[in-house]
Order: sequence, then C-alpha cells, then structure tokens
Amino acid sequence: MATPDARWIGNLLLVALAACPAPAGDDGHSPTTGGVSTTPATTTTTTGSEPEPTTASLTSSTTSTATTAVLTTTSTTSTGDTTGPGDGLVALHIEPPQLHVLVTSGWSFPAQFTATGEDAHGVTNAVEAEWSLDDPALGTITRHGGTFQASNSAAGVATITAGAADLQASVEVTIEIADDHPVCPPRPPLVAGEPAPGAFVKVVAPEYEGTGVYHGLYLPPDWQPGRRYPMVVESPCNKYGEFTGEVDDATLGYYLAGCRHHVWLVLPYLENGANLDYGWGDVPATIAYWQTNLARTIETWGIDPGAVVVSGFSRGAIGASFVGLHDDAIADAWLGFFMHSHADVLTNLTPDQGAGAATRMGRVRGRAALLSWGAAGDGGAANSLEGVELLTSFGHPPATLAVPGVGHTDAWLADDAASRQVAQQWLFSTVAARPGTHAIRGRVVDGEGHGVADARLAAGAHVTRTDAHGYYALLGLVPGVREVACTHAILTCSNDQMVDLTAADAQGVDFVASP
Repeated sequence: MATPDARWIGNLLLVALAACPAPAGDDGHSPTTGGVSTTPATTTTTTGSEPEPTTASLTSSTTSTATTAVLTTTSTTSTGDTTGPGDGLVALHIEPPQLHVLVTSGWSFPAQFTATGEDAHGVTNAVEAEWSLDDPALGTITRHGGTFQASNSAAGVATITAGAADLQASVEVTIEIADDHPVCPPRPPLVAGEPAPGAFVKVVAPEYEGTGVYHGLYLPPDWQPGRRYPMVVESPCNKYGEFTGEVDDATLGYYLAGCRHHVWLVLPYLENGANLDYGWGDVPATIAYWQTNLARTIETWGIDPGAVVVSGFSRGAIGASFVGLHDDAIADAWLGFFMHSHADVLTNLTPDQGAGAATRMGRVRGRAALLSWGAAGDGGAANSLEGVELLTSFGHPPATLAVPGVGHTDAWLADDAASRQVAQQWLFSTVAARPGTHAIRGRVVDGEGHGVADARLAAGAHVTRTDAHGYYALLGLVPGVREVACTHAILTCSNDQMVDLTAADAQGVDFVASP
C-alpha cells in the first residue's frame, strides 16, 4: 500500500500535561509498604504488549528515542534528633526502588511510591513523606501521596525525592516512549451481556429499557478496574450500500484506537424510541442521550474525562460537530475531533442547512482535530475540505489526511496500515499531549489538613475524584474561566471556586471538607 498523502496543517504541539492521579495503588504494581528491599529490582510500568512490526513507511510519524539509565535508590541518615511521625528513624527508603515507564499508544498509568522509615533496631514502617520531582517536564508527583504520572510526551530520566524526619531518599525513574502503531484483530460482533475486556457489548440505558434504543461499549483487552483510560466515541454513518447505519456495524473507532488502552463507545441517533439508521431524527433526544450516557460511561468504566475524542464517518463525521458541538455544554466534553469524509459546513445535509455550522465548528476552540477523506472519488471530500478551511479561518488549522485509493468508506482503517498509522499517530499524540487545553490540580483536606479520599470534583462535563491522599486533577479543559465544585458523600466541601485557565494550568486549587 502506498504511503498516504498526509498533510499536517500547522503544528500539533506536544506539551507536558499529566493524566489524572489515580487512587493509591493504581499503578499496575503492588508497592511494599513495610520492609526494605535489599536487592534492587527494576519495576516496569507497561501500557500493553510490544508493538507489532509494520513495513509501511510513515512520513508523519515521529519516533521518540528511549532513555536508558542504571536506576538506584539512595538514602541519607540524620544524626540529629527527629520529631513528629518519623521520631527515632535513622534511615529512609522508597518502594519501589526503581521504576521504568513505557509509554505506548500515547498512554501510561500512574505509579504509587511509598516511603518506609527504619529505626536503630532495623524495624521498618511506612511513614508520611513530602515528595518532589526534579524535572516537571517529565511528569508530576503528588506532594504527600507519592503518586507519579508521566507526561506521556517526553522521554528521559527524572529523580523523585521523599523527605521525612530530616531524612531524604531518592529514586530515578526512566520514561521511554514507544513509537508503536498496533494492529487489531477483526472487530468482535456486538453481543448481549455485561461489558468485559475484549468484548463489544450492547448496552441499554435504564431510561430506555423495553425500547429499541441502545449503544455499544468496547473495553480494551488490558482494561482493569481502578485505572483511568482514554476513550474514542463514535457516531454511526447513514445507511447506504453495504453500510447499515447501525451501532452494531460501526468500526472506525475500534481500528483507530488499536485495541490498547482506549475504551470505544458507539452512540446512536434517536427517533420515536428507537435507534435511527438514517438522518438526524429527534436531535434534542439524541443530544440528551449522548450527554447522559457519556457521563455514565466515564463514571462506571474508569474513563479519564480529559481524554475523550469524538469521531465519525459520513453522517458520523458531520454528527461529531452537529451533535457533539451543538452547544457549549456538550462541546466541553471532548479533547479532540476526528471527522472522516464530510464535515459540518454550509450544506443541505443538516436540518438547519448548515446555518449554524460556523458557530458549532467554532466550539473546537483550538483543540486537536483531524479531518480526512478518500482521495479517489469520495463524495464527502468537498465538505471535508470546506471543514479544513473553516477551522483554519479560526486560527487553528487541523491535521488532514487524504487516504489513497479509496472513495466514500472507512474500511481503510482496517485495510490500509500506512493510513491507519497516520490516524493513530494523531490520536496517540492528542491523548498524550492534550493540545489546546489546560488543567486544574489541587487537594481536598479535612480540618486538620489530612487528605480526604473520594471527594468528587466537577468542572462542566469533567468530573473526577480525589485519590487516597486527597489529590485530584481535572485535565483536558478548554481555556477560559471555569467553576470547580467539590462534593463528598459524608462531608461538606468549601464553596465552589472560579479558576482562570485562559493562559495556563492552575495549581493548588484546594478545598476543605468538614462534617
């Protein structure tokens, strides 16, 4: 297959933003909280199996060089008196003593570090330490919790330091970025039953029991409870030719995500209490269904709300904007936009004849976008090119891809390895760097300054919860002034806060939760 004619209009900047801190222990390891390792052993956080080799040349892919280092743990001993929870300690250690993070498909998971103190008799216990990271470009670490998250967009070696009772210990963590483009087996059929790793499952929302309305959910084979995953949301094409227009037969998001780390959600169009295989149907009902079940999926299946990409082919490409950007509330949900063969522009293909297309497409607001089309007689190509011009006129040119040798189809994602790699590179770069967005980080504490776990933080469509030490991160937020609210099942949080994200991330947006 020939290398596709890929044009990257503008730059997709790779900025160092981190994914949400996960609850303590959400690292793929089992950190030791008691005892000290006497034989250093490298701990590796992987994000999937080794990438499958490919022979296609790829002009738009960038290979990151991996950095390798001999990782060591060091500790210092204090000769002075100590006070506080570390009273009587003579040495401090960190578990795990070494860490190697392999970033694949643009994604990695948080790692939890634990500090252990040793007294003069050799007895060790976990202690509360203050943590720091010497290179913020490589990731973040919570100040007291020891939860480390790689930036996912930069390789290198960073030093993490813990301090307690006038003692310090440090570890070095190596971050390696794999330039991988995984190949999926054929998409599994839509089946009834409970969602499970590797299955594509029919989901009926409780409000629609007994109707013909349902959506599809695919959990990747590496899915585990307690972790946060990026997600690709797809809207189906119209019924025509061999395409049924049904949730059951969607494939674009499955092959785009590469069956690794990414959850895939297929949302329908609705009319008269059933899924609609052609046209737009009941637009308000469809928007409400998308919002409700997007939020429900994020909450239930461990989705990072700051790493959700909306996509579609043909009707689905237009729908990514016509429905996905219909108003500010639903537009807030997305990190990026992939529209193949059509776009929401001045055309008779939407109920308003494209009158609101510029307003809707304007809600992309500098976030990552990829517009693609078939290079051989694709009837959607003209609208795709108009979409490129429209987004470019806003000052944020999208990435583009003309898929060689195909017309109006999305089958190339399964068949054309080189073109699929271009699309995957865009997706993986988007979830790694979260371009065009900012983050809010902070902590929820009680009246004595102790971290409060499982507090709920919300900013528009973005909702997350604090980890075991009270830390949270809201990522992938559109720039501007955001209202952040804190709630807890038992405690009462301090008042909502207005946070200005116009120019940069916001740190230290803290709340107090009291009885």
